[in-house]
Amino acid sequence: MKSLRKIIADSFHYFTRHGFGSKKWKKRFAYYGEGVVIGWPSDISLDRGFISIGDYTNIRGYNRISNYLNSGYNGDIEIRIGKNCSIMSNFSILNASKVTIGDNVLIASHVLISSENHTTDPESELEYKDQPLQTLPVSIGDGCWIGEKVCILPGVTIGKKCIIGAGSIVTKDIPDYCMAVGNPAKIIKRYNFSSHSWEKYAI
Repeated sequence: MKSLRKIIADSFHYFTRHGFGSKKWKKRFAYYGEGVVIGWPSDISLDRGFISIGDYTNIRGYNRISNYLNSGYNGDIEIRIGKNCSIMSNFSILNASKVTIGDNVLIASHVLISSENHTTDPESELEYKDQPLQTLPVSIGDGCWIGEKVCILPGVTIGKKCIIGAGSIVTKDIPDYCMAVGNPAKIIKRYNFSSHSWEKYAI
């Protein structure tokens, strides 16, 4: 008979490799694609808003994918992750409007994507944690590579096949085919299809 420690270890390895996978759990998603793997442990809010995950996307464990009800937002609260994405561990989405991640996106570990923030009125009787949410949608284009410990903040649109360097804080839009680094992130290169090379970005 297996020991409790062995059972826990086997369960950990199973969920890490295969995700939760039960039919009942999958049905709670707006869309749960073929071949999707979600690692364990996972903190996914399936009772608030819609979450869609495209075919053959892999999300490692220790993730937090959360929709927050927001009385000030009139649209559907929605998270859409495309197909063939590879998302490493300790990944977080904090959403109170819309977060869209395209197809074939690579996201490294410890990345935060947020479409919401608390208002910061020091004269309010409410503490910051209890103040209403401000929201702006976030979008990441197809084929992007988001580096380690990147933070993507509300209202940002990142174009297709962009590269965001490790540790960057993205506060403004990044056009297609750009490299951006820093805090706040600034564009340093853009791909030139005529010269077939990355070139220094001219502001």
